[in-house]
Amino acid sequence: MQGVRLLHTNELAAAALEAHVRVKEHVLCTNLVRSHWLSSAGGCSAFLKLESEQHTNSFKVRGALNKVLSMPDEQIRHGLVTCSTGNHALAFVYACSRSAAASQAHSTIYLPTTASPAKVAKLQAQGGNVVQFGVDCVDAERQARRVAQQQGSTYISPYNDWHVMAGQGSIAVEVLSQVPQGAVDVCIVPVGGGGLIGGIAAVLKAAHPGCLVVGAQPAASDVMRQSVAAGRIVEVASADTLSDATAGGIEEDAITLQPCLRYVDRWLTVSEQEIADAVVSLLQHHSKLVEGAAGCGLAAFRQLAQAGELQGRQVVVVCCGGNIALPVLQLMLQTGVVWQ
Repeated sequence: MQGVRLLHTNELAAAALEAHVRVKEHVLCTNLVRSHWLSSAGGCSAFLKLESEQHTNSFKVRGALNKVLSMPDEQIRHGLVTCSTGNHALAFVYACSRSAAASQAHSTIYLPTTASPAKVAKLQAQGGNVVQFGVDCVDAERQARRVAQQQGSTYISPYNDWHVMAGQGSIAVEVLSQVPQGAVDVCIVPVGGGGLIGGIAAVLKAAHPGCLVVGAQPAASDVMRQSVAAGRIVEVASADTLSDATAGGIEEDAITLQPCLRYVDRWLTVSEQEIADAVVSLLQHHSKLVEGAAGCGLAAFRQLAQAGELQGRQVVVVCCGGNIALPVLQLMLQTGVVWQ
């Protein structure tokens, strides 16, 4: 993108720049909105990157599109298989509609049985071929990979894929062209499997090595944080969380671990109450509705603000998605407390 300079280079950042060019005609350049509310709370200049208003209401279209559009038509014709808690699946359906070959190919979407009913309904309404298997993302992923191998189809991971991670990094390319002076001092990103923060962090570190990249996860399911601490992917139990889009385990060979180890500076966990408070507070102050995963990033911002760590800095919070089930929203409205 014109105006974006990388002072240093790394392979993932370069791939994200290529991804930006590949997908830009098919995605929205989402707004980067200055938040006077958050700026006041943190004594900083705070901005919200509203990927919650992207096609399918999630950043996931970027990675799915970059993957599908980079594949040869002959490979696509053998079929496509994916797995998701919902957002990547919605993105997968959208990406396939933007490719002539993919729109004609047989595709199957695997979801865990714990996926949001609202997201399942959306997929089926859009013609997605949905199969639910297992209680966790890892269970569903393993089954999807087995089926893809048996059928000779291509499995497209929601995060454990180079092109997917690079596609998510196109968010950072946009941010650098939107933020004043092209400078980001702190970037707070919700984390599940690590594809989003891996791509974003690689680009930001290439442009501004001093940028503080913060990963935010629900305390009920912080597998990547614990994996980074251990230096390897670990298997830990995940509890129910309002941040369903980031919940569950991570594949043991996930390529996202290394970018998280190399480029992410801080890891913060947030409680279920903090997530609910964040979602209703954004709704109150900005009239913007986001899902629980985005609430993680907002809650992490509040932790840093209360600790006085954002004073005088330019901060970007990535609002990753806006797909929220009505019962979950009702619960948040009942239990969440608006920040003043």
